[in-house]
Amino acid sequence: MADNRTVLTARLVRTEPHPRLAGWDRAEVDVLEAEPVAGYADLLSKNVGQRLLLAVPSPLLADAVPGSTIRARARLAASGEAMAEKRPAPGIFVVDPPR
Repeated sequence: MADNRTVLTARLVRTEPHPRLAGWDRAEVDVLEAEPVAGYADLLSKNVGQRLLLAVPSPLLADAVPGSTIRARARLAASGEAMAEKRPAPGIFVVDPPR
């Protein structure tokens, strides 16, 4: 699979511990926007307007509640699962509280 990244803006519906990855959560999100990342294939923009399961390192979601807006760089893994970056640079993973 091509190395890929997409910046997703999504509304958090709910989270639960990831069933297979320790230290990760599985976030159910509604994808609001998607932007390609220069130099990478964009495999997630097709999910705009749809609900998506997104694997996210648990500490990144510590302040997130349903209705929060999340902005994250994510990729489509070989398993077919959408995954947020494990160690995003400062300001890359952002959680905004519900309005």
